[in-house]
Amino acid sequence: MRLFDSHAHLDFPQFDPDRESVIRGLAEAGVYVVNVGVDLESSRASLELARKHRHIFAACGVHPHEAKRFTEEALRELAGLLDQGAVALGECGLDYYRDLSPREDQKRAFRAQLELAKEKDLPVIVHLRGDAREDLLEILREVNPGKGVIHAFSAAHGSPREFLDLGFHIGIGGPITYKKNVALRAYLREIPLDRLLVETDSPYLPPEPFRGKRNDPGKVRLVVEKIAEVLRISPNEVAERTFENSVRLFALKL
Repeated sequence: MRLFDSHAHLDFPQFDPDRESVIRGLAEAGVYVVNVGVDLESSRASLELARKHRHIFAACGVHPHEAKRFTEEALRELAGLLDQGAVALGECGLDYYRDLSPREDQKRAFRAQLELAKEKDLPVIVHLRGDAREDLLEILREVNPGKGVIHAFSAAHGSPREFLDLGFHIGIGGPITYKKNVALRAYLREIPLDRLLVETDSPYLPPEPFRGKRNDPGKVRLVVEKIAEVLRISPNEVAERTFENSVRLFALKL
């Protein structure tokens, strides 16, 4: 079974004690990964991981938490990083839950990154949290980047249909396995199989029965298995279709 974790953060400090052994295990298990930057430093780290490991690919971007520091100089530096082999721009977006950057700064940084992704013809990895849905949809419609993924899709986001109508894929992670997450499992049935990605958001959002522990991309198998159960199809079909979707969206040559 080929597996593709479309969103992880293997460069984060939670992996400092055993990063290389984790990555080696993923290679042995046939798990491919997009490692996603959240600021310029982690974007550089993602590119370095991708250079060292053929089953890891890099995304470079600035998370909405860092938007207050997103200057014109940072935008130019990000553009240069994208030219070093990144397969996507992200993660970027809006976070009105923690509000670690002023909302106007978040919108400014998000819009600028969408425009850059469009210029570079790269998919965008979009973060959405809190009551930001309408602002995020407005900016997506305005810039119209055309391709990307709504990362860590949640029942709090409402129906996925408006994002699908804009050409986006939907990323489903560990929370699909949580017993009380009935609404997310219902929304899953609205997502066409050719627009579905699976992810872990490692080291965060571990699936059952690992809640409270560090997540890692190998656990994407549990996400695949739960999706298969909900959709009443085989885990092999979910794994293969989401693998193919990732390869197509990120324009990978394996």
